[in-house]
Amino acid sequence: MSFYRSKGFWIAFSIFSPLLLIAANYGFKVMTSVYKTDLGNGVVIYADDYVKTGRWVFDCQYSRLISREPLPVPIAELERTGKLIIGKMYELNETDKGLAKNAIRAITAIPNWYKSLHYRYSFLGESSDLNSHTFDLVASQNGRKWALEVWQEIGSDGESSFEITAEPYDLETYVDYAKALQAAAKSCPAPQ
Repeated sequence: MSFYRSKGFWIAFSIFSPLLLIAANYGFKVMTSVYKTDLGNGVVIYADDYVKTGRWVFDCQYSRLISREPLPVPIAELERTGKLIIGKMYELNETDKGLAKNAIRAITAIPNWYKSLHYRYSFLGESSDLNSHTFDLVASQNGRKWALEVWQEIGSDGESSFEITAEPYDLETYVDYAKALQAAAKSCPAPQ
């Protein structure tokens, strides 16, 4: 009786062993993850790797990832792209949408307006990869305060695209960087 396995067995073993190890590692990560959000459509966002670095805080309720040190505004990318897409602003009624678009056009017509932006928070994509950052600015237009939000979407090629939205500013309900960081720290079952 020979205990020597065939050549085919060893080839199959060497091909499937790494795949099995990768699957086991992923399963272990899923089972032990603390900082995650289930989007309810079969997608779960995992942020454990980011939180473990000590540089990020994850908001388990909104899937926001917040840098402990505010990120710099991507001024060079904004200048290079030179174009902002006005977002949909679904939460506004039709009258406020029109006013918001007018406010966006007027405020962004001011030279170097984007140099007053501040980091707000970031988001992870469906693969739990960092794919967007948001920056905000509160400005007045025609006697009304507006909260502008600029989304920086980072494509798989590393290129950025930008979208801008606005909403009437309300100090009580508006979530800026400080409020987002504070809420995120309390949102998960384990301290961050």
